[in-house]
Amino acid sequence: MESEKDYSQFLLKLVVDSIIIFASWFAAYGLRFYIIPGGVGEPFPLFASMSVLVWILFLFFLNHNRLYRINPSLTWQTEIQLLLYSSVQVFLTLTVILYYLYGKRVSRLSIAIFMVIVVVLLIAERVIINRRFLRLRASGRMVKKVLLIGYGAGLARYIEEVEAHPENGLRIVGQHHALNHGDTRYVQFNGELEDVLATARPQIIVIGYPSSQQRVEKEMIGKCYDLIQRVVLIPDLPYSMLGSKIIDFHSIPVMHLNDVSISFFQKFGKRIFDFILTLVGTIIISPFMLLLALLVKVTSPGPVLYKQKRITEDGKEFMMLKFRSMTDRPPGEEDGKWTTKDDPRVTGFGKFMRKTSLDELPQLFNVLKGEMSLIGPRPERPELVDRFIHEIPGYQLRHKVKAGITGWAQVNGYRGDTSLERRIEYDLAYIKNWSFLLDFKIFIFTFVRGFINKNAY
Repeated sequence: MESEKDYSQFLLKLVVDSIIIFASWFAAYGLRFYIIPGGVGEPFPLFASMSVLVWILFLFFLNHNRLYRINPSLTWQTEIQLLLYSSVQVFLTLTVILYYLYGKRVSRLSIAIFMVIVVVLLIAERVIINRRFLRLRASGRMVKKVLLIGYGAGLARYIEEVEAHPENGLRIVGQHHALNHGDTRYVQFNGELEDVLATARPQIIVIGYPSSQQRVEKEMIGKCYDLIQRVVLIPDLPYSMLGSKIIDFHSIPVMHLNDVSISFFQKFGKRIFDFILTLVGTIIISPFMLLLALLVKVTSPGPVLYKQKRITEDGKEFMMLKFRSMTDRPPGEEDGKWTTKDDPRVTGFGKFMRKTSLDELPQLFNVLKGEMSLIGPRPERPELVDRFIHEIPGYQLRHKVKAGITGWAQVNGYRGDTSLERRIEYDLAYIKNWSFLLDFKIFIFTFVRGFINKNAY
């Protein structure tokens, strides 16, 4: 049941999006043929007629990617990512239509200019509109009334989050059927559910009971099946470190715990980004890597590269490459200890490489092979993984994505001899909140503050 304010927000975005799409299309025409030197005038009626097609495509993909659904919990990073994803879909579809199904050609440069303009304006528009409605919800002028049904730890956590985040626009109006366990801050409704709904007039109903009350919970869910209000169920489950998702399996509701919400296409896009950027980067810095290899060879006896088993996505083992920074040891004589300050095993040149992270550069070849990603949790040795999964809650979850050369923990200073628990917290936060924008942010931070670190020994 959507409120009039939800509808007004949807309508505002729809209208402003439409204006931006048409304005960007015609601005691209003007820039291409009247501002940029060398432009040859293209028939305006042809270009104008295409604007309707472009508008329809944009609205279709924006709606398909749920950008017209009112979801206060949608982060701005996710919304921008969906906007970019929608724009790519429009561009690819438009290209197919214009160059394979449409007889007359339209300037490719004008389309490129249009895509740049429309993406920038759509992002700016969403930021402005969302901030406006965020302030309205936080001020209490645009809220949805919530009725709690039941009691228990799940509902208690839900109440805490509602109280801590007024910008979500939720206001608890009371609690029903709490069986003397209700929150004393809210009105405790008794009697029949129909009478409670008529009195409280909620827009959202949240049901939650402890696991010992499953029969009561099932009965209450049955009473709420045919209500027009939105019904939310909070199962009595432990905290989900990566998020959970409920899907229909042949009409059976199934909950996925600690679910990674990275789609196949997003993983594919991340892999393409990794491969292209790594290939170009490796070619550019190859003379520098050859110089480092030469310096490793002349400053201490032994091989240039150091290979070590590490764990990546789905618990798979691979041989990670590094420039050797320690004295060479025969196979089987490695002590498996982390490097500490003034470690006698580290060579003079190796100390410099480790301090500046230059010893990690050969891992670019691991990325090209698909064993690692540029961005992700740092891989660990199998023997340490076997130990940590029994000592640190959630440690195994970091293997739901590919290991990376750099990551969210590393750019926040957690590398080397630092708190492993804090490192895991940052790794899981990265997986839970992953987006292309977050990867780009970590990539930039790596150059700004990630190479040289006081904890790298």
